[in-house]
Amino acid sequence: MNYKVLDDFEKVNDVSPETIKKYENILPPDWIEFWKEYGYGSFMNGYFRVIDPEDYHDIYNESVLKLYKDEVFPVMVTAFGDIIAFKSSIRNGERKWSLECAYYRYMRYSFFLPSVEYFFEGLCAPEVYGIEEQYTFIKYSEAVDKLGKLKHDQCFGYDPILTKRSKEKLSDLRIVDTKDYIKAVFEQNGRIEDLMPDGKTIDVSYSAKKEKKPKRVIVDNPYELKPIDEPALKFDNFNFKLCIIQVLMYEKKLLKPEFDIYEFAKCYPPREINIDDEGYDPIKPAIDYFKKLEIPASLAPEVEEIIMDGGNDIYGQIYPFWDGEDDYFDLKRVSDAELSQFENLKRMVLINSPENLGKTLINRLKKYGIELKE
Repeated sequence: MNYKVLDDFEKVNDVSPETIKKYENILPPDWIEFWKEYGYGSFMNGYFRVIDPEDYHDIYNESVLKLYKDEVFPVMVTAFGDIIAFKSSIRNGERKWSLECAYYRYMRYSFFLPSVEYFFEGLCAPEVYGIEEQYTFIKYSEAVDKLGKLKHDQCFGYDPILTKRSKEKLSDLRIVDTKDYIKAVFEQNGRIEDLMPDGKTIDVSYSAKKEKKPKRVIVDNPYELKPIDEPALKFDNFNFKLCIIQVLMYEKKLLKPEFDIYEFAKCYPPREINIDDEGYDPIKPAIDYFKKLEIPASLAPEVEEIIMDGGNDIYGQIYPFWDGEDDYFDLKRVSDAELSQFENLKRMVLINSPENLGKTLINRLKKYGIELKE
């Protein structure tokens, strides 16, 4: 198989000849060939793990309440403890397969692509197949950054375990044993039913490939970033840049346009951002916007005082439903090059908890005559 998403495949073991023989007339021929070529392991930076069906067969069949009586064989788990399985059935005397996924973290189940080929093609073309919505790769990247990479038998699990009314928080993720976590979710929330969130049964008469959505056309996008025609301020630390934006954009109204995440969500060219669903984590397109935003150096003298507060407008634009309980926006570092640009900055109130207030940061602020206030 020659799919780019398999370039980083990390093999942990061969699939035994006995297993291949057992499943060669049960699973798709393409999957048997995949097993022979790659074996058990992980790919896409460890997000997908290829597994022995026997390891998850019992828990999957016990924990997913099926409307249909077709055979189901788990073949992969995701980094969030979702199980991907082949559904095998006989239609008109011929065996047919499709892939399905039990999202234990969301307590829902869904059909998706009907073949091995479409599965890998989908991963190679996320803009066509809506892969991010299915797998939440962005959350995975953030979890790896915070907690580190997983072993083959581990996943990221929520503590406390999510319920149907819960909201996902990066701060609630832990590295856990995958099978133990799935069992714990099952014990707490009961069986996953093959129902859509609105309570309707899933329509299995789907097309093999999602129809490509037309590209969004945004006329007069106020948030289209354009180079400024004067020198720009330089930043080494993003959270310090956010402090400056708070002063210049939201307090002194000098930096235009004033960013509003709800308006930005409507006119973000790649897709519309659903704040109600995505706002419980930092919104990456908003982060990218502020990272790329150029701030005229001529505005630097206007920054005389910085007051970091959990209620600052800038934080709500990036992380709309942030509860203020973690150190996501703490100012942990600031460079000489950054501070030297703000000669009139004389007072700062930091949001940091005492344990996150390093001596290097304190001394550097004092060096530039900046008073730290409680």
